[in-house]
Amino acid sequence: MNRSSQWVTEKQAMLEQLMALEDIRSKQIEQYVLQHTIEHKRLEQLLDQYIKHIQALLAMNEPPREQLVLLNHEIEIEYVEDGFIDKLCIVLPHEIDPESGKISLLSPVGQQLLLAPLHGELDLETPAGLARIKIITISRAAA
Repeated sequence: MNRSSQWVTEKQAMLEQLMALEDIRSKQIEQYVLQHTIEHKRLEQLLDQYIKHIQALLAMNEPPREQLVLLNHEIEIEYVEDGFIDKLCIVLPHEIDPESGKISLLSPVGQQLLLAPLHGELDLETPAGLARIKIITISRAAA
C-alpha cells in the first residue's frame, strides 16, 4: 500500500472515530465521571481538543509531519529511569483489553498520552506513581 492510499485509509478510520467520540461525549462521560468536577471539565476539553485535531487532519491531503498519539495507534513508551519499554494502544472504552495493552482514552493514563508527540517526554502519573517516559514509536494498530 502506498503512502497516499494509507492516508486515505487512515482518514476513513479517523472519520469513524469522530462518530464514536460524539457518542462517548453524549452518553459515556457521565458513566465515568458522575459529577461536574474539574476532572469532568478536563476530560471534555481533551475530547474537544482531540476532535478538533482529527477534523484538521481530515482536511489535509497528506499526512502531517508531526506524529501525535491518536486512538487505535500502537505506541512504544520507554521509561527513562530504567529503559523498560512498554507497548500500549489507546482505544474507545468498549475496546479495552489491559492484557494486550489496550487502554481507554477515558483512563487517566490514556488521557495523558492522547495527542502526545512522537519522541516527546512527559511525566506520566500511573497507579504505581510518577514516571518519566518517552514516546519512541507511534504506528497505526493492525485491524
